[in-house]
Amino acid sequence: MAGTTAARPADWPAALQQVFAEPWRLRPAFQPILDLGRGSVWGFQALARFISPLRASPPEWLEAAEALGLRTRLEERLLVAALDALDELPDGCRVLLPLGADAVAAPAIQRRLSRAAGLARRILLDITAAGESIDLDDFADAVEPVRRDGGGLALLAGASPGGLDALARLRPDVVKVGREYVADVESDGARRSVVEGLVALVEALGGRVLAVGIEDQGQLDALAKAGIALGQGFGLGRPLPSLAANLTRAGGRLSCD
Repeated sequence: MAGTTAARPADWPAALQQVFAEPWRLRPAFQPILDLGRGSVWGFQALARFISPLRASPPEWLEAAEALGLRTRLEERLLVAALDALDELPDGCRVLLPLGADAVAAPAIQRRLSRAAGLARRILLDITAAGESIDLDDFADAVEPVRRDGGGLALLAGASPGGLDALARLRPDVVKVGREYVADVESDGARRSVVEGLVALVEALGGRVLAVGIEDQGQLDALAKAGIALGQGFGLGRPLPSLAANLTRAGGRLSCD
């Protein structure tokens, strides 16, 4: 969260226990993901928002939880909050649910996902670079039940289990490219060539590429020309505190392709 001051280490144990004791203190926000070809909403990214006297950004919360051995528990709390909001989801929309690769295999997370099997077609497990490394076989086993029930898998380019070499095995529905690729893509030919190559690879495997951190029209145009299918960023839509708020902003007419 811009403009906030990092907390002292001694603040974190109490702050995290407060979040666990009072679940309303951790709420999801939802940022729209657009289909760049159609210009319509494809789905939403679930993001964490903390209500606490301790002012810190979501990454700082996760880093502190990691240091205290509580990150998986915190990710479970966000997963529950996001799943609870799916009743507001318009027809055809999907939600990316962030989880560390190792967290997906945790028994508590597996139980939560099993209980949400009926919602699987609406979710993609969005695997982040956080947490400890995990064996590729163990990871594939962990995500298999959700995919079997109709759920999807989103991986971060260059930071997923097994790296790019594992894409052919995992065949993700979405591969995300971060701000380091999006920044200056309109003027950096080498960067654009890398993006185009990734698009060709992912499409050959049956997936789509999502560019995150899009801030202006120049980036958007360059990414669309490079074949990027999906886009997310402040230049396309800011996170809102609920799916219902996104629906209200769209005048009650929001739907997803």
